[in-house]
Amino acid sequence: GGDNDENDEEDPGEIGLAFQGLGDEDEDDDLEECHGRTGSSKRTSRKPLPEWLIAVFDSHVKASDQRGPDGLPPLYRDNQTFYFPRRATFFTLTRSNQQLPDPTKLYRYSFFLWDPECLVPGGIPCPLCGTKLSRHGHCKRPRRIVDFSQPIWVIGYRYKCPNCVNPESQKCTLTFQSWDQHILALLPKWLKYEFPAQLTYRSGLSQEEVFLFMRTCFQHGLGAKQFANALRVQQLQQYDELHLQYLYFIKNSHSLHSFLGHCVQLFLPFENHSPNGFAGFVPSAQWLRDLYDAYIEDHAKEFNQHTAMLSADILAIDHSFKAPKQITKINDEQAFVGLLTGTNERGEIRLCNLVATKAHSQFEMALRNMSNSLTTYGHSQPALMYTDNMSDQGFLEQVFPSLQEGVSPIEKHSQLEPLEVPSNVVISHPLQSTVQINDAMRSIIQLLPDYDSSFGADEDLVIGLDTEYNVEVSSRGYVTGRGQTAIIQIACGNNIFILQIGAMIASGCLPIMLKQVLSNPRIIKVGRNVGADLQYLESAVSASPKTFVGTVDLGKMAKEHLVSKDARIGLADLCALMLGKRLNKNVPERIS
Repeated sequence: GGDNDENDEEDPGEIGLAFQGLGDEDEDDDLEECHGRTGSSKRTSRKPLPEWLIAVFDSHVKASDQRGPDGLPPLYRDNQTFYFPRRATFFTLTRSNQQLPDPTKLYRYSFFLWDPECLVPGGIPCPLCGTKLSRHGHCKRPRRIVDFSQPIWVIGYRYKCPNCVNPESQKCTLTFQSWDQHILALLPKWLKYEFPAQLTYRSGLSQEEVFLFMRTCFQHGLGAKQFANALRVQQLQQYDELHLQYLYFIKNSHSLHSFLGHCVQLFLPFENHSPNGFAGFVPSAQWLRDLYDAYIEDHAKEFNQHTAMLSADILAIDHSFKAPKQITKINDEQAFVGLLTGTNERGEIRLCNLVATKAHSQFEMALRNMSNSLTTYGHSQPALMYTDNMSDQGFLEQVFPSLQEGVSPIEKHSQLEPLEVPSNVVISHPLQSTVQINDAMRSIIQLLPDYDSSFGADEDLVIGLDTEYNVEVSSRGYVTGRGQTAIIQIACGNNIFILQIGAMIASGCLPIMLKQVLSNPRIIKVGRNVGADLQYLESAVSASPKTFVGTVDLGKMAKEHLVSKDARIGLADLCALMLGKRLNKNVPERIS
């Protein structure tokens, strides 16, 4: 829906040059350059306006030139409006004095007179030097503004600065169009709001009717293509209804005009550009999209300021992966994988940040800046946050300490007393070197009694064993698998040894004494899912299957002894069932 190739409307490459009004007094309207764009190669010829439109335009300009001592045109002085009045279609049809009506007299349009210079006491200063501007004739062409039902043609004026030099002609012939953004910015706010359009390079969109409604549609999920189609349907429907009204009148008076020998004039199609055509124009989706983008960019500071002043008592953060796909790729790779969005308790966007990965470092600064703005504008810090990734908890509590105020974490089996390590048990500092680990494992092996077959399994040494491992995280922050084992915890007697073996696993080896402990069948390794832990260690050091033996799985044992119906029961549940104690499991500390 729409035509983006109308030479008299828009050049697709120029739509970003909105509001350009700087030019020479003899220069063609809307082809002027600004900010050094002299001699632009992008200037394109424009289709001539229909003859009927030129006639109406000239008549309105001529009428507006009849100004009184106050400098006001009759439209402002007598009618006190910016729109020229028009006769209704019915009266145009019925006043033809036995002549068939001219279709060009029926076309629906509005003419808007924009000459703010005569409405500002003291005149308008030059945007460049501050000298008072003077009126220097009208713009040679009216400017089309797209509306829902009919176009609005704006009659503008040029204002000349007596001091500024035109950068192209090097003469004091610098002029501004009355709709130039710099002129509009100098007007009183209550006058500026009378201007009816959001302008593009050569035309514009109705501010009150179309543009504001388009913003609402975009904000509620209706895209530019769908809106362009809807706008086209609205315009064609209005034009077709006018055509139908004309045909009904012709049919009713057909006998009389046939008798008089009158010839019926053809009602031309909507987009006909002949001298008698309507020359209808409906913007394309890209045209609308570019206009909306230009508006957002022009008001970026205001939007950012508004966002910074919003509250965030409750905040929900989530990553979206659709928007970054629309961003240009670099060497076929996405520069950003996600868009972090945070919405407050009212559903307002409080935070928006493009991220290269879902790592916390990618959006930590954005969250801290939000925290600072909350303090600056007198809002309280977040009391509650929603996220789809529980591993965010520790990070979010670090950025927003308010999340922990008055909060007592609820552990599973919270009604039970916590299970604590007895005071006589010694927990070693983390053992990292091969020598330290070998010495610790040697002390365990020395506790193993000499083998005596008459005693059997009762002479075996029982130790507790558990492992911690790194998790593999995708670029989107999801845990995709288990990494290599990083830490082994071994409890033996009154000692607990913590072995940091991550670097050793990376090189594919383990200390010799640790291997002896793990492979000795007389040293019984007890733990939850301990067999799987040993299998991962075998795989990491390329050991043969069943090299590390002598395991007792507490989950399976609990099921065999009818303590639990499920062999996959966790340690926290086992502690509650067997010991009547609560084993605290802090998930954010385990996966961080």
